[in-house]
Amino acid sequence: MQALIVVDMQNGFLRKGNLASSDCLAVLPAVVREVDAALSAGHRVIFTADTHETDDREFDVFPTHCVRGTDEAELVDELRAYLDRPEVHLLPKRRYSAMFETELEGLLHRFDVDQVRICGVCTDICVLHTTADLRNRDIAVTVAAAGTATFDAPEHPADAIREQSLQHMAQILGARVERTEDASRV
Repeated sequence: MQALIVVDMQNGFLRKGNLASSDCLAVLPAVVREVDAALSAGHRVIFTADTHETDDREFDVFPTHCVRGTDEAELVDELRAYLDRPEVHLLPKRRYSAMFETELEGLLHRFDVDQVRICGVCTDICVLHTTADLRNRDIAVTVAAAGTATFDAPEHPADAIREQSLQHMAQILGARVERTEDASRV
């Protein structure tokens, strides 16, 4: 069985806050297409949501973002409507990998998921670390490249970092990186 994991498509990465990025917002239409395709195929969809407490140690590395109970921590409006469906799950997480201290592994076992398609943000952080943990459990992973993005910042050029991360997932982690529609982002 296949599931789609949609990583951290939240206001705090797409629309407002310290880590909001137009690069991340730009892939929202591709992510919506991924969700629609997965649901049409009868697959489970798991939305992850970066969710931090105000004193989270991650804020030693990154600016404060997606604090529990704030609008930043909410999925973007375009995806919230899917949460009413029984085959859709919302998974709060507090670290880069959606496997770390969450219910993801249990959901994958309960629904006999042995293949995951993944999209979302940020390609080089949460998408990459979740992919690594899935691959470490011998779960086949396809990365929908057109539905991934990362932020642009000094010493963090979005396009180069994204490409390096996609190559790492393919060449080192053994994920399949699907480049369909990816050319439209360039």
